[in-house]
Amino acid sequence: MAARPERVPAEEVRRRMLEAGRELAIESGAALTIEHLRVEEIIQRARVPRSSAYRMWPYREEYIDDLLCYLAGAGNWFNDRPIFDPETFTVLKQAVEDNRELIGSPEGRRALLCEIVRLTVAQNYAALTESGTWRLHMALSATLGSTRSGEARQKIAAALEQSQRVSRDSLVAVFGFLAAELGLRMRHPAATIEHMQLAGGLLVQSVALRNVQVRAAAGGDDSGEAALVDTLLNAPLPGPGLHGRPAEWTLAAFAYMGVVDAFIELDPDFTPPER
Repeated sequence: MAARPERVPAEEVRRRMLEAGRELAIESGAALTIEHLRVEEIIQRARVPRSSAYRMWPYREEYIDDLLCYLAGAGNWFNDRPIFDPETFTVLKQAVEDNRELIGSPEGRRALLCEIVRLTVAQNYAALTESGTWRLHMALSATLGSTRSGEARQKIAAALEQSQRVSRDSLVAVFGFLAAELGLRMRHPAATIEHMQLAGGLLVQSVALRNVQVRAAAGGDDSGEAALVDTLLNAPLPGPGLHGRPAEWTLAAFAYMGVVDAFIELDPDFTPPER
């Protein structure tokens, strides 16, 4: 007697199908060229009844629209993490705890601020460069306007913006912690922490995206141009460290430090919190 096929609830069919499509999109390195993905292949990977999948999405375009909305929203890079890379906040807090003696003077606070930017931006830059899910997010954002239309495009755009907002809010909270520990304030009344985090976050993502492009080009570039850009992007640069010692900086960290200095300054009336 043949075994009955597995009975899968509709919500589980939906979850498995969308996650399987996400996995295939990441493996292929493409977001909106996922038009080439085959629904039959996704059904096999999701291990759901074929009839259930086609009952939910009678037409392939309906599945693609739902998959893109999922990639922009619930399946987005930013959806399952409070910041780009969860380890970043750990690095930040550890730097503060290990160097509390510096908080007692403006020079020490400035040195510690520089050190935190140096460490955390390098952490984020590396995490973004290596992440297939983040590249998927960036490709989805960059090509949205030329791929879908109508209601689907509006849903995808709204999901992308919501996921970015969650990330920005969390980064603002991270900076709030740092401002309280080091005594930082905004330079201008019209500028906000949200302005600084948006500018800095976009900058680091742009440099990371350039790094991804250079890596992709390096395999077939005989002119050496890709190698030159790779050197400019990734060769360590000398910069300020703790206790007057030099330290190695990434280009991304130097650039982010420029954003920080444009928006914030040390509060001269700051009193370090008692411990």
